[in-house]
Amino acid sequence: MAYLLEVAASWAVFYGVYHLLLRAETFHRTNRWYLLGTMLLGLIIPSLHFDLAASEAAPAYLLQPVTVGVQNLEAIVITASQREQGIDFQAIAWGVYWLGVVVSLMRFGFGLWQIGQLYRAGNIAPQQGYDLVATDAPHLPFSFFNNLFWSKNFVVTDEERRSIVRHEEAHIFQKHSHDVVLLELVAAFAWCVPFVYFYKKALKTTHEYLADAHVTAGFDKKQYGRLLLRQSHPGMQVAISNSLFSSQLKKRIVMMTKTNSPQRAAWKYLAVLPALAVLLMAFSLENGPLPSPSELLENQPVKNISKSYSLPSAMAVEDTVPVEHRLHYVAEMAAQFPGDEGIPNAEGGYDYPNKNLMKFIFENLRYPKEALEKGIEGMVFVSFVVEKDGSITNPEIKRNALGGGCEEEVLRIVSLMPKWKPGMMDGKPVRSLYHLPIKFKLDTDPASASRAFEMGEVDEMPEMAGCETLPTDERKKCSEEKMFQAIFTNVKYPKEAREKGIEGTVFVKFVIQKDGSVANIETVKSVGFGCDEEVVRVVANMPKWVPAKKNGQPVTSSFTLPVKFKLDEGEKASKPSEEVTLEVFPNPAGSDGFDVRFKAPAGRLSILFYDANAMKEVNEKFFDVEKGQLNTYRIRPEWVFANGKTGMAAISLRDANGKVLATTKVIVQ
Repeated sequence: MAYLLEVAASWAVFYGVYHLLLRAETFHRTNRWYLLGTMLLGLIIPSLHFDLAASEAAPAYLLQPVTVGVQNLEAIVITASQREQGIDFQAIAWGVYWLGVVVSLMRFGFGLWQIGQLYRAGNIAPQQGYDLVATDAPHLPFSFFNNLFWSKNFVVTDEERRSIVRHEEAHIFQKHSHDVVLLELVAAFAWCVPFVYFYKKALKTTHEYLADAHVTAGFDKKQYGRLLLRQSHPGMQVAISNSLFSSQLKKRIVMMTKTNSPQRAAWKYLAVLPALAVLLMAFSLENGPLPSPSELLENQPVKNISKSYSLPSAMAVEDTVPVEHRLHYVAEMAAQFPGDEGIPNAEGGYDYPNKNLMKFIFENLRYPKEALEKGIEGMVFVSFVVEKDGSITNPEIKRNALGGGCEEEVLRIVSLMPKWKPGMMDGKPVRSLYHLPIKFKLDTDPASASRAFEMGEVDEMPEMAGCETLPTDERKKCSEEKMFQAIFTNVKYPKEAREKGIEGTVFVKFVIQKDGSVANIETVKSVGFGCDEEVVRVVANMPKWVPAKKNGQPVTSSFTLPVKFKLDEGEKASKPSEEVTLEVFPNPAGSDGFDVRFKAPAGRLSILFYDANAMKEVNEKFFDVEKGQLNTYRIRPEWVFANGKTGMAAISLRDANGKVLATTKVIVQ
């Protein structure tokens, strides 16, 4: 659909130039080629993709920007039950579009069939350069490719006959039928674009202008005009044909009597060049040069939320340095911080989430005291090289010197990094260059003792209650798991969002008071359709936290939480049959397990278990069932939970193609 919108915009611009500047000129042949050319350009431009930066050196790896004071939690994913999924409006739109294409092609085919019937039933007499087809059916004279169709019932004087024949010969010799067929095919697939009909009308009128000019070169213009008026019978025309008596007679008569346009008017055609340039820039140019460090963060749509950047595809920059010492800007396999594994993507490359790198930075980087006292904020842009043995060398502050100890703090963090897994090229380790943007941000006056501290400013981060007795390295994971479970258990996919097929991530920011209570909840990135309100509701009902600490004392701190609402691919399909049921009992269940009872169409089915504690799929059981049969299976807790035998799990019933038929939840205590 986006392609059709871009085609419509292109045709609107090109046709606008024609309508405003060219249609009144007598350059009919040039206008014909302008209309054909711009119509095809309108189809081509949206499918072109030029990369202005392709000729430049490949950029170094740009790591995800880090904002000091905002925790980098993975978004909690909330899924909706397919049994409550609404209408798929996108599928309906595509169905209407293809129905229109079929109807348009049938209409075009009917026109060809009409002409074929006349040709087969007519008497064919070869002429010089074409065939004259005499028919018994009543219709106006018309031409189609190298055939001139003339009804025996159409009677005119010899002089009028010569004028009509000369007119149709112009259509034949100038090959106007090729244009007509092309326009019909384009209009069939672009029937929903209004400007295609403007093009059809303008091109047919131009055909008539050309044929009229050919006739009046040897006949009296006034007499020819009277012939057009006298013999005009629009109800007797044949579809998709060239006919003397078609297309806006008044305009044709005015054009016949008009003085030829001066040659200087041909300069108007140059107006298409800026229009073409604008369309190319709008629809075909992409991936411009790498933005400056300040642009990377200043252009973010969400305040204080780090924006992810995908690493470029495989490319190495050749230079005169020997291969063993060459610095690779983009390798086949990027260098990886310990624990950050590359994930293969659809383009054949890898995506790098850099979660452990972000965790390392958040846990070690502190807002410099001098910068806090002076209210300094901004972004520091540091580069460094990952050597072939994984060590970090050449750390350098590239630009944006903030002062207040910010640059020194960033260099300190880089110097503390452990060895990375080096980048790979042709199966061998290579040196890689990285850029890392770190933004120092203060939301309020740092001198205010009552303000909420950001995560980077506290010595101990706030935690969910119940993890205090664990070792330090396990407390953060325990807290996140408890928070995930609290959100997953209580958030409901809003009905309005389900019905409209809405997906997205809601970011809420809230304050954890010194007593552990939650306050000042605000949405910093919205999805709408009830999703924002649902997340705010759940956060407001969270149990008390263990507050953050600074200098050994509890302090008020801010926290940003992402919650992602996502519909399963199977959930976007049509609603399931009423025969599908999925139940769990008892629920809550005990350590001895629970029963899953379901009914579905016959065939191969599976039940997939999603562990809400570990936030991952754990197990999948397959069954062969008969239609309408009620099936009950005993499930043991160890089949469901990755760690331990208690918690909460989501259960989905799927068919052989992986389509979700129904979902439910179970709690094992």
